[in-house]
Amino acid sequence: MSDILSEFVNNTQNEQRIRTVHEVEFRGTTEEYFGIWIVNAILGILTLGIYSAWAKIRNKKYFYGNTFIDNHNFDYHAKGPQILIGRIIVVLILAGLRFLPRYSLELYMVFYALVILSVGLIVSRALRFNARMSSYRNVRFNFSGGAGAAFLRYVIYPFLALFTLNLTKPYVTKSQNTYTTQNHKYGDRYFDFDADVGEYYGPFFAMIGFGILLFIVLAFILGALMEISSGSTFQLAVQSFGPFYVIMTYFVIRLIYKAAVRNIIFNNAILDNKHEFISTISASKYIYIIITNTLLAILTLGLMIPWGRIRLARYLAKNTQIIAGGDLDGYTSDIIETHGVTAAEYADMEGFDIDIGI
Repeated sequence: MSDILSEFVNNTQNEQRIRTVHEVEFRGTTEEYFGIWIVNAILGILTLGIYSAWAKIRNKKYFYGNTFIDNHNFDYHAKGPQILIGRIIVVLILAGLRFLPRYSLELYMVFYALVILSVGLIVSRALRFNARMSSYRNVRFNFSGGAGAAFLRYVIYPFLALFTLNLTKPYVTKSQNTYTTQNHKYGDRYFDFDADVGEYYGPFFAMIGFGILLFIVLAFILGALMEISSGSTFQLAVQSFGPFYVIMTYFVIRLIYKAAVRNIIFNNAILDNKHEFISTISASKYIYIIITNTLLAILTLGLMIPWGRIRLARYLAKNTQIIAGGDLDGYTSDIIETHGVTAAEYADMEGFDIDIGI
């Protein structure tokens, strides 16, 4: 009996020894990034937006290259033409939706239906492209989700949620997170995701409650101002404040939900049944950073945008950890041997990017 107990204790101690917590570090600086940002902005204007494809690559390479885990950084491998092709496709789609109704309503309806039906393909291709263009320790990521599954989760489920007054949004979000996480791979090793839908309902109802509270405050403020106002000009100004307040309220409550969902995704994801993740961002701090970044960017005519982006990247990195279930050097070496290098070469030749904001 003592031998069994001793073996159990030794195994537990060994398991604890190999589980190492790695802090995610962001080492970029505002001074460095400002030089990249200002050149991107100038060339984007001079080329009427064409250079924005290359600007996106420079931005991503800078932020990926300055994000470190265990003293190793990420990298981004996309090329300008791949990004540009995706943006041309988006422009053509938007142009079709904008101008076709003027010429043929029937043709517009057909085009609109084709765009909706292609959403699954666009989502899956975009996720696959961005995964394959990303690497850590010379190992590429990958994505294997299908277009049909994406269409179900990004078109059908959100549409059906409308009939429940969006009360099933947490279920929709959870299904989308499951799709995007479980179909991602690091080399040939899959991620897994095991969150309960109940975890989403807490922040969802918090978002709704906070939104209702803000609307009550709006009604009280507008009512009080209308009571004391005299003159049509002032009353018109008070009334015009309402839509702005509504937009800001929607913006804030969306950030509450986004921060919570980010924590849920990281805290329930695991790589290869070995490596776990932790996210501890605070909704209030996250909202404060986003709002102050936005206000400072507006007040400085955009010049504070680099500072804001660096500030946000540092905050997200500071509140992210990796719990490695073993030595990362040996782990990544094994992936390189089993996965090979041909996938990286294929990824460089295949695909184009469409930024879908997921």
